[in-house]
Amino acid sequence: MGQNQLVISSGLTRLYVNNRILTTTQSVSMQNTTGEYEIFGINSPYPQEIASGGQRTVRGSVSGVRTKNSGGLQAINALPLFSDVAASNYVSLRLEDRSTGETLWSIPKAKLSDVQETVTVKGVYKISFNFIGQILFYPLDLS
Repeated sequence: MGQNQLVISSGLTRLYVNNRILTTTQSVSMQNTTGEYEIFGINSPYPQEIASGGQRTVRGSVSGVRTKNSGGLQAINALPLFSDVAASNYVSLRLEDRSTGETLWSIPKAKLSDVQETVTVKGVYKISFNFIGQILFYPLDLS
């Protein structure tokens, strides 16, 4: 079995937002901060222990392109309508391996912290957003 068959490439992943595939995704990044921190001894330049108990956070970003007549992020219920802006919807995010169907990670409750849309002359309409999640699940957490 060649190495090509063992490595997950970006072309073989798909991102689900609210259980709908976001087909125009070009890149996804996610950071899971575990809350571990160093405890230093007196006059020691090196940590004496790594302890848990700090804040756990899940943050990330998604970028892609906007297609015609798609409705953008509001169409997939990721952004509230102007008339309901106080609602600030939670979204679910899930990254999946297309070839095996394995969920690589899942965040059932996340909020979009900021959205950026860019249009350039003779360019493509690009959209990107950052998110903050409550709980992160990896494949073995879901089995």
